[in-house]
Amino acid sequence: MGCCDESEKKGETAAMIALTEEDLVRLTAIEVDRDAQEALAFVRQRILPEIRRQQNSRMKGVLDGGTGGLR
Repeated sequence: MGCCDESEKKGETAAMIALTEEDLVRLTAIEVDRDAQEALAFVRQRILPEIRRQQNSRMKGVLDGGTGGLR
């Protein structure tokens, strides 16, 4: 079973985010420093915008008459 199979069965959507080398370096620094404020900033600046972008893309597909990735 793949990473997203269970959520698809429940009718939930999943987001796959490709991290850049810069993202990985930043995450490593967050982990080493145990920096909660920087971790929250990373989520707000990098993760949440990408999730919103993917959700908007799916909805655009639905509104355009396609499935937009929704089942």
